[in-house]
Amino acid sequence: MADYLDNTGVNGLANIGNTCYMNCILQCLSHCRGLRDLFLLGQYKQQINRSNPIGTGGKTAEVYHSLLQDMWASRRGTTNPHQLKSILASKSDLYSGFQQQDAQEFLSVLLDTLHEDLNQGDIKKTFEMPDGDGKCDEEVAGESWNFHKQRNESFFVENFMGQYKSKVSCLECGKVSITFDPYMYLSLPMAKDKSPVEYCFLALATAAVARCKVYAHLPIGANVLLKKISEDLKIDCDKLTLFKISKSTIVSAFVMSDMITAEKINEGQLIVTENKNSADSSMLIKVVYAVSEPFPQKTCASCGTGGDLKRCLRCRKVSYCNQECQKKHYKNHKFECKAVLQTVGIPQVLYIKQKDLKFDKLQSFLNTANFHLNFIQSKKVKPRCELRLGNETGTDNDSAPLNSSTKSSEIINAIKQGTTFVLVYDNSSKNLLGQQEFEIFDHDSFRSVQPKSSLGDCFSAFTQEECLPDSELWRCPRCKKLQKATKQISLYSCPNYLIVHLKRFQAKNIIVFDKIDKLITFPTNNLDLLEYSVRRSNVPQGYYVYDLYGVANHYGSLYRGHYTAYARLSGANSTWREFDDRTVTDMNENSVQSSAAYVLFYKRRRFTESISRGIVSSDEDEEEYFDACTGVAHKDISDHSDDNSCYFEAKVPEKEESPEIIENIIIPTSPSCKLTQDSTENMELDETESQKTAEGSSSSDVSCDYIKVGSCDLAESKLTEDECSDRVSPIQDEEVSNPISLDTIQINFEDQLD
Repeated sequence: MADYLDNTGVNGLANIGNTCYMNCILQCLSHCRGLRDLFLLGQYKQQINRSNPIGTGGKTAEVYHSLLQDMWASRRGTTNPHQLKSILASKSDLYSGFQQQDAQEFLSVLLDTLHEDLNQGDIKKTFEMPDGDGKCDEEVAGESWNFHKQRNESFFVENFMGQYKSKVSCLECGKVSITFDPYMYLSLPMAKDKSPVEYCFLALATAAVARCKVYAHLPIGANVLLKKISEDLKIDCDKLTLFKISKSTIVSAFVMSDMITAEKINEGQLIVTENKNSADSSMLIKVVYAVSEPFPQKTCASCGTGGDLKRCLRCRKVSYCNQECQKKHYKNHKFECKAVLQTVGIPQVLYIKQKDLKFDKLQSFLNTANFHLNFIQSKKVKPRCELRLGNETGTDNDSAPLNSSTKSSEIINAIKQGTTFVLVYDNSSKNLLGQQEFEIFDHDSFRSVQPKSSLGDCFSAFTQEECLPDSELWRCPRCKKLQKATKQISLYSCPNYLIVHLKRFQAKNIIVFDKIDKLITFPTNNLDLLEYSVRRSNVPQGYYVYDLYGVANHYGSLYRGHYTAYARLSGANSTWREFDDRTVTDMNENSVQSSAAYVLFYKRRRFTESISRGIVSSDEDEEEYFDACTGVAHKDISDHSDDNSCYFEAKVPEKEESPEIIENIIIPTSPSCKLTQDSTENMELDETESQKTAEGSSSSDVSCDYIKVGSCDLAESKLTEDECSDRVSPIQDEEVSNPISLDTIQINFEDQLD
């Protein structure tokens, strides 16, 4: 039966009064093959918990089963979900009227209600979630998951629920608290636009300077920024160093743990240097290049004329025509008239192995490693140089030069203290006349445009560490009081069916809410969550890879809008279809991405559903199965001669009852009718141009489709006449203005059931 139904799910859903929010979610869930087959094959009946006070005694599950039968049993066009809406209204007053509601909230209520109807756990059990202080992640996560499953055990827990790791750190005492919490869907913040970060790249292979650009969300960790730069330049990240310069001096050298803000970038120029040595096995050394005597100026500092100029005898940085010009300029010059080294070229930050930190090797290495110092020489004579220890700016003229008697331990201590080394070139013989311009070219990345925000950016924003606001101070168990803290969330385990909610509705203030109509690109195949998850060694290959099977879209604003759905049957190369209430149309996969995407439905790639066989199987050609939440792989010992794939167990009982055989469902071929006046009183309808009415009904009517059920069917479904009257509304002749002859189709599913 499941295979027969794979290509028949083309029925639309009637809008019975602003219920497009409900229709889009129902269409997406109905294309989740494992969930669909669980209900259509009747195996949900073995899990119904009628004594659960939190649930509805199995009524929601039975109504959902009936709705799926209507949606997948034929091609008659439109199904009416009024009975499901009525029963959910008993759980939440939001659905008792006909006001527009949020689709994601409806999804949460529906999944929670269905779970409680099938929940086999003991909801009376209480326990305290363990804290990961001093314990390994596997141990704490396992305890938390076992506690959760004692209270919650159903198909939805096994297949729709995962765990995320929450890490909170006290900024006062450093106390770290780690907990593992279950989730059924992920609500991701909308990614902010990336900021352009410009930098200059100094390569080993050439003396030219490359202007580059990378886009990133600021603030950003230096390690993350270097990783992006490494991908653009195609150079190993551990051979790149990042630092900032201003006026040829090093302002700061960034280590991997540093945070880079927009203010830090604006204060100077970012430089990225390629190094021979890896950062893992070397020490970082900062180097500034200078000349022993400043280069002469070609114009008078006072009047700006050229000619035979004389320099200031004290600082030798400025030149004048005569003493009169010097006296006029002295009131401005006196504040900077002091003897300092003149820095030249571009500073560098290098990684040098500790064995090379001896005076002779260090001076020789620094002299030959500099490819970005362009002197204008009057003679082809290599200038002498000496190595000194500089001050904070690297321009201390008073420090004594290092020599061969300088011990390696002194050099190492200076490096550990962050001292800048100054390599001073002697230009007293006037063989160095000045600097020539550097060759600068634009790298391909410098011409790149602002990239579109992606779902990966939303996951990055969700998993990045953040400082809790003052309104959400954390009670530190060590400090015994409320403290400022940081919090970081990462995915620990991922469900078989992943639901992602984009938080498009955000509050401008306590009264006004706004919607973000921004395109977030998302993959229809090969969504990889490894980057945003805790690195675990016991998960099988492909555990983090997902494929899309449904999208709930929202058009309009918070106060007036419309929902539609895109869906295809999960686990099959089926056609994408657009579901706009009663209207169903085929569509191209390239059109699935849009700025209206609101809720995304993904299925793990190496996971194809086969509930009818009592298992859930994978697409990979490996004979194993694994638990969806713990990720522990096991060998499959059962015989599956027709499918050599990976398996992990579905939550169905070992003993399977035969699914109920439905015979002689009578479906009108032209099912149009009108609601009675009583049922439509005070009903607000959300009919737009995109909401097409069924053929033969007027645009002002609400289309309803009904199934005639015989008494034998009522007996089998164990429904009373009163209960059935709520579900089945006979078509009265006097209610139809133009009576028509209703041909019937008899469908016998006996041969289709396993």
